[in-house]
Amino acid sequence: MDEWQHHEPESEEGSDNSDPREDQRPVALVSTREELKLRIEEVEDDRAPEDMTCMGTFIDDRMIARAVVPPELLHEVEQRNIFAAPVKLALAAVEEDPGLQCRLFALIPAQLLHNDDEPEEPWSHSVPRFEFDQDEEIPEGAMVPVLLGHVVRFQRDRKHPDDLAVEAADILRTVISNEKPLTNVIDKVLEDLLGD
Repeated sequence: MDEWQHHEPESEEGSDNSDPREDQRPVALVSTREELKLRIEEVEDDRAPEDMTCMGTFIDDRMIARAVVPPELLHEVEQRNIFAAPVKLALAAVEEDPGLQCRLFALIPAQLLHNDDEPEEPWSHSVPRFEFDQDEEIPEGAMVPVLLGHVVRFQRDRKHPDDLAVEAADILRTVISNEKPLTNVIDKVLEDLLGD
């Protein structure tokens, strides 16, 4: 599969209060070789809390992901215009009920997200920080993953139950392809995020 980059599954580090049995779950990470043109915009969803907004990610006119984010974060993404140029997509997959739980990311050049000259806004402490520390040199070619949403594939729908990496690649292919509707992908995103 020439259009995919495969990475060997690796152990997922758990926090101190996580279930020790989950610490050794393998994680498969796959990414596109080619960059894709994405469009990000606010989308209406009445399930989002009042103090949050729903960020939709589109390829052409087709939504491929959405995520609940603080309005300030969506504003920062739009102000920085970080999706002006095509980007690579990555998908991390782990086996977890009801089948496979995945996270879809855009890989953004770190240099694009780093700006020492901008004053820090009062709201910035409440949103994820993209930037490296001011004293830290950004490695050439460094990429920052920006979460676009969650993807779920139910156990009954798995095509490669014995190969997590191949299954992850198939899910990513489904997300970016136009071949069939993204069942159990878009509507599951908010339920997962709001259930945390």
